[in-house]
Amino acid sequence: MNDLNFELQGFSLKFKSPQQQDAMLIAHKVLQHDRILSKRRIYPIHEAWCTALADGVSQSPQAQLASKKILQLVDQNQSMQVPFNFALLQQQFCQYFSQLPEHHGTSTTLITLTHSQSQFIEIQHLGNSRAYLYSLAQATPQWRQLTRDHSFIEELLAPTDMQNRVCYASCYDMLTQYFCADDSHEVCISPLQEQFLTENEALVICTDGIYQSLACSDWPLLQPDLSLANWLLQLKEKLEQHKPYDNASIVIVRLTSSKVHPQ
Repeated sequence: MNDLNFELQGFSLKFKSPQQQDAMLIAHKVLQHDRILSKRRIYPIHEAWCTALADGVSQSPQAQLASKKILQLVDQNQSMQVPFNFALLQQQFCQYFSQLPEHHGTSTTLITLTHSQSQFIEIQHLGNSRAYLYSLAQATPQWRQLTRDHSFIEELLAPTDMQNRVCYASCYDMLTQYFCADDSHEVCISPLQEQFLTENEALVICTDGIYQSLACSDWPLLQPDLSLANWLLQLKEKLEQHKPYDNASIVIVRLTSSKVHPQ
């Protein structure tokens, strides 16, 4: 039997938005570029790793700095605490920006994937960046959403009311949870979600610029012989057909055998 590995890759695109407010954490590097396809990373199943995305809240000052800083803090903390203590991250976030009073109130979302054992991946998030599963548990492979946004609309509607959400005004998409450079701001305890992957299943984390432009039901299927880079490029082509405005960032992680897929 072949050994199992996790392979990981991501991209970030700045479409019409004036600034790139998304940031990615991959292999201990915080990436924040207008347009980037990251290098593919491969981790043996026994190796610990962490990847994350952050989306600066556009209504807050210097949001691009907020997303970058929260990922730097995640990287600094990952060797000391998993699951992450979001209250501690919020405190450290405030301490950093207290030296920059002109950035008071800068805010960001966060979603993390962490691996420490076997075929389980741990998910934590704050805000409306999401995790999705590419599941092979049914006859037809499919993408499905795993996390719920921290927004007013999620509090108003039960999970069974997904089809009614388009009827609500966009103001209900306002976030109820996020990191904010304000000492009076409190964050909730983020419950840890664990997801077990079988071979050729995958997890995606993405910012709202992805799923608001292209629903997961329209994402390409991830065939076993399809490289992550080619899957990301197929997704990019589909996104561009919708002429999105917002920044769009995504990281995909697939469990695969030691016969590693080509780039």
